Amino acid sequence: MNLFQESRCSILGVLLVFFLQGSCADPDVEVHKAVGDSLELIADYPKKDLEVQWKYNMITFAEYRNDDFQKVKSELFNNRLKMNENDISVTVTELTLQDSGRFVIVAVSKSEQYKTKVSVLHVHDLIREVKIEYNYVWLQSENICMFHLRCVASGDQNLSYSWISPQTQGSQLNISLSLAESATLNCTANNTVSVKYTTKTVVCTEK
Repeated sequence: MNLFQESRCSILGVLLVFFLQGSCADPDVEVHKAVGDSLELIADYPKKDLEVQWKYNMITFAEYRNDDFQKVKSELFNNRLKMNENDISVTVTELTLQDSGRFVIVAVSKSEQYKTKVSVLHVHDLIREVKIEYNYVWLQSENICMFHLRCVASGDQNLSYSWISPQTQGSQLNISLSLAESATLNCTANNTVSVKYTTKTVVCTEK
């Protein structure tokens, strides 16, 4: 017997209203994953008479009822959807950037409606390479070189940058060196799921 269908005008109706109003839902949980990772969504409720729906951006893609799973919109994740009856969970594997979105778990039983669980997924690309680009101007009157350096990373676009020696933040750096003086600079790029750094030595010479 399908509790979701039976209680359309009662439990599920109330559940839907509460869900839309946010009154019967836990606070959204922000989840950050890297491309290729997995997302596990566990319905950790009492198993007796339990019916569960898993939704992605308001589209139901999996259901659990009568102690069994079924895929609803299997084309959403193709063959990347795994189901586990032991802990009543679904797992989306091999995450892509396009999987970023809102995942919701809606659960009811004959005696209770449970709080809706919402996970907002952010999938990030791994940082693949970091390099330092630079140019400089020789100021003969002052006998110094004015360097402009830029830290460039490939992969995810939402990155943070930091420099060591001198210690500073941001992707760009300006320094001055005397003739024949050198400096070894370290730039680190990071996002929520990865960190990479590179080192560059520059030398002041007359142009």
